[in-house]
Amino acid sequence: MLQSMTGYGSNSFKIDDLEINIELKTLNSRYFDAKISLPTVLHKYELDIRNILKKFLFRGKVELSVKILGVSEESFSFNKKVIKNYFKDLNDISKFDKSQLLNSILNLPNTINKSKNKISQKVEKKIISHLKSVIKELISFRNKEGSNTKKDLEKNIKMINLYSEKIKGESNYHKKFIEENLEKKARNLNVEYDHGKFEQEMFYYLEKIDINEELMRLGSHINFFNETLKNKSIEKGKKLGFICQEMGREINTIGSKSNNALIQNHVVEMKSCVEKIREQLLNIL
Repeated sequence: MLQSMTGYGSNSFKIDDLEINIELKTLNSRYFDAKISLPTVLHKYELDIRNILKKFLFRGKVELSVKILGVSEESFSFNKKVIKNYFKDLNDISKFDKSQLLNSILNLPNTINKSKNKISQKVEKKIISHLKSVIKELISFRNKEGSNTKKDLEKNIKMINLYSEKIKGESNYHKKFIEENLEKKARNLNVEYDHGKFEQEMFYYLEKIDINEELMRLGSHINFFNETLKNKSIEKGKKLGFICQEMGREINTIGSKSNNALIQNHVVEMKSCVEKIREQLLNIL
């Protein structure tokens, strides 16, 4: 299973004359980074919601928005006792017009009570339940994106393996050609030379351009990459990225050690595949 870090999920439902809208989006990020927008009545659940998101989404830039329509942030009521006392005291001092007096009193302290609105526990539980459904929808989106990316990764890793096999065949042919060519030139010199020293120098030269060890390590990295792609672990983007980095190093070494034009062309193609893989892995969980 391969999961993308790009995902989307949403849900709207009605309960107790309230309409609740939940929207969840994720993008790629090296770490878990959540931006949560909640109405005041749900602020006490912010930490719990953050933990739920982290438990299921692991990594990425997460944006959650929960909106409740049909409930205001605050409710207001008149403090009748205070208003009556103000009215009595002011009326005793002077005979004001009652309508003007009332308007003035309402601007005095403690005449209006403000309180935070609450929603029922049933509604709160329903919101958490629907949030989990939205997370499942988003994960399904991520899995679909990941499945498409996996096909591209497999295609590119297959191409790297194909070019690696071509390089192996070309390298063996190239080494044999160099060996035969040097021996032929040595024979045509018509001068005496130390055959033992000549063979030793030729061995050192052939060893210097030998890339079998790099090809073997590249093959091991390719196998490890494929095994990691197939395992059941959800978080594997960073691991695959590390393997991709190691493949790139071996390919660079092959390119620097070889002076064969055909091999160099294959190296360029492999580097292109590695770069595509690296870019795709940036969005993999």
